Amino acid sequence: MSQLYEKSYFEHRVGDLKRQQMYRQEFDRVMKKTGLSGGSVLDVGCGLGDFLDLFPAERWKRYGVEVSQHAMDVCRTKGISFELPEEAGAFDLVILRGSLQHLDRPVDTLFRCHDWLRVDGWLCILATPNAGGIVYRLFQDLPALNDSLNFVVFSDKALRNCLHNIGFQDMSFEYPYADTAYASVLKDHLLFSLRFLRIKKRFAFWRNMMECYARRPAGPDLR
Repeated sequence: MSQLYEKSYFEHRVGDLKRQQMYRQEFDRVMKKTGLSGGSVLDVGCGLGDFLDLFPAERWKRYGVEVSQHAMDVCRTKGISFELPEEAGAFDLVILRGSLQHLDRPVDTLFRCHDWLRVDGWLCILATPNAGGIVYRLFQDLPALNDSLNFVVFSDKALRNCLHNIGFQDMSFEYPYADTAYASVLKDHLLFSLRFLRIKKRFAFWRNMMECYARRPAGPDLR
């Protein structure tokens, strides 16, 4: 599927001020939740490295995982490395931003995230569709999803259970909506109502998207 994520896939993101505002809000929450101010960070599905741009290079060693050759070429110009350390426990922070639903083996990747993290390191899953929200539960899809690019859409409950069984602790969830640049409360509620008439347009809504923060404690690998 790597050919689906080349230059044309990323073009609409360039100069997207709403997306940039979301990055900043998410970054601030990550810093507050984790208490980190530096270390090694890995972004799984890092795209063009726009989110990693927020991590100051003088305080963070920045790494990415990406299937797009175009995206990797752009990231390398920013000093982002794709040569991951071989040893386990190499990262203070692992991020999956808007990428979990695109993974063909998401649970395997979550196990790898556990391995990648040092003890007391943090996994932050951001900008992720939530199958537990009312829109998905009613209509079995979300306006922003592209079925051809997605494998599994987790609910918050299922994701919490999965991470618990892998060995993560201190899990907490956020559901950004009203304070985001994408929210237009009156319009969104109108478009939500129109879904019952089979009129389908893109809209943001309460609990459509979720964030999850989870810590790796000391303990064995469960595999």
